[in-house]
Amino acid sequence: MKVLIVANAYPNEQQPYFGIYIKEQFEYIRDHYDMDVDLFVLNGKSSLHKYLNPMKLYRKIKDFDPDIIHVHYGLSGIPLLLISPFVKKKKIVVTYHGDDINAGGIVLFISKMLIKYADINIAVSQHIFEKVKSISKKTAWIPCGVDDMFFEKLENRERKNAIIFPASPARVEKNYPLFEKMLYLLNTKYGLDLEVIFFDHKSREEVKNALLEAKCLVMTSLSEGSPQVIKEAIACDTPIVSTAVGDVPYLIEKLDNCYIAQTAEELAQKVALVFGAEHRRYSSERKQSLGNAFLCGQIVELYKALTK
Repeated sequence: MKVLIVANAYPNEQQPYFGIYIKEQFEYIRDHYDMDVDLFVLNGKSSLHKYLNPMKLYRKIKDFDPDIIHVHYGLSGIPLLLISPFVKKKKIVVTYHGDDINAGGIVLFISKMLIKYADINIAVSQHIFEKVKSISKKTAWIPCGVDDMFFEKLENRERKNAIIFPASPARVEKNYPLFEKMLYLLNTKYGLDLEVIFFDHKSREEVKNALLEAKCLVMTSLSEGSPQVIKEAIACDTPIVSTAVGDVPYLIEKLDNCYIAQTAEELAQKVALVFGAEHRRYSSERKQSLGNAFLCGQIVELYKALTK
C-alpha cells in the first residue's frame, strides 16, 4: 500500500513546532507499518497563486502513484479538488484539525466541499466530529497522538512555582488577557507569585522540560480543536486548568488536579487548588490511549478498509 500525506502545516527551521503532530504521525506510520508513505508539503506562507497551483501536487501523485491520498486541513485540499477529475481512482482521506471547521466564509465552504468529496473524513475532536458527520456519515473520530517514544520513561522532577501559558501571548485566539487577569487574582487574592513559562518558539526538548518542571498548565483559549499540548501535559503528569474548548473537557475528564473553568476568578481558584494539592501521576492506560502507537493504528485500519 502506498500513502501520500498532503499538509500545509509542517515543522521548519523558523517554526520547529508548527504542525509537529502531523510530522510525528507521518513518521510513526512510515516507520512502523509495512507500507510506502511519502509526504507533500504545501507552503502556506507562499503566494496565493503558488498555493492554489495544483501542478506540483499532480506531478507528485503521478510519480508516486499512491493508493491513498491523506490530506491534513481543509485548505490543503484546494489543489486536490482542482485536479479531482485526474485522480478518480485514488482513495481520499481528510483530517480536520479545527481551524478548517470552526472558521466561516471561504475556509468553511472549501472544507464542506472536501468533506463531501472524501472517501473518509477524520475529526480530531468530538466537536469537530459532530460538525463533519452532519455533512458526511463517512467520518471517524481519531485525535492526533503524542510521540510515545519521546515522552516515555520520564523522570520525576521537583516542580517549581511556575505555570505554563502554552502559546505566544500575541496569538489572539489564545486569549492572553484572560490569563493576565487570572495571574493578578492569583497574586492579590491567593498570595501566589508565579513564574510564567511561555511556549513561544521553544524546541521539543524545551517543551518537555517545562512540562516536567511546572506545577500547572493553564489554557485560556477562545477556540481549539484537539490541542497536542494538553495530551503532552498528561504524558508528563502535569495538572491542567483550561477553558472548555475543543476536546479538552474529554481529555482531562476524571484526571486528578485537572479542571475546566471559564472566568478569571474560576481559573485562579482552580490553579490555587492545584498548588495546594499533592502531585499525582496519571495512569499508563490513559497515556497510552493518547499515544501514536494506539491512534496511528486506528488510522492504518481505515487505510486497509479503503483498499480492500
